[in-house]
Amino acid sequence: MLREPQHDICFDKLIISMKNKLRIGIISLTSCEGCCCAVLDWPTEFLSLKEKVDIVNFHLFEESEHSSDERFDAVFIEGSPLTKENIKAVRQLRKNAKIIIAFGSCAHIGGVYHLKQYQDKNKIFNSIYHGQEGIENFDVQSLSALIKVNFVLPGCPISAKEFFQFIYQLAIGKSPSVFNNPVCYECQIRGYECLLQKGEVCLGPMTGGGCEAVCLKSKQGCWGCRGLIDDAEVGNLMKKLRDKYSDKEIVKYLEVFGVKEIIN
Repeated sequence: MLREPQHDICFDKLIISMKNKLRIGIISLTSCEGCCCAVLDWPTEFLSLKEKVDIVNFHLFEESEHSSDERFDAVFIEGSPLTKENIKAVRQLRKNAKIIIAFGSCAHIGGVYHLKQYQDKNKIFNSIYHGQEGIENFDVQSLSALIKVNFVLPGCPISAKEFFQFIYQLAIGKSPSVFNNPVCYECQIRGYECLLQKGEVCLGPMTGGGCEAVCLKSKQGCWGCRGLIDDAEVGNLMKKLRDKYSDKEIVKYLEVFGVKEIIN
């Protein structure tokens, strides 16, 4: 379910009563906001949260102006910190929140923005913005490179089911559980065809599960959007892939979500 926990939180202090709901923020940095939309795809479950928490800052759900010193029990941060404004915002959120959750692969490992990292980023920038001034072009970095992250809800997009499970575990003062099985585990128990056995590229053996192997269900190999499991056997998988593919071909898959940077 959850990745990279840093359990130095006193969860007893977060146990709520009927008169003391958790104060939650869902904040977007540079992103497509697909993870936020994934949450809203479960409208009944989202609206039922009002019984357990107060979502006090979520711009897809309300239009209120918010103070920079607003306090939270937990903040879900989506997207990559790619601008000065983003960086300033996440550092302030770290001061204002008891718990920070990296929300999706962009916050977790840098996400698809890493694609520019492996090319000439200035050339790419100029081809898109034609030399326009005032637009920042920072290197891609994960949220944890800037601030301490307590939990990760991985994926592109995140699993709404995991999000609601996480919220309700917090709401009863329970430390959210950690899912550390690979995508292959979920693929096999669902009886999906193994693409590795067919000689196709799939990063499932080293990628954290919890996604219910949704890509494999569609007969597409895993591209690693949820990051590596603990003790991932990267070398063994690369050896198998090299039996059929060149390093150049393999790297194309590793670059999509920044997995290349993690294993280097």
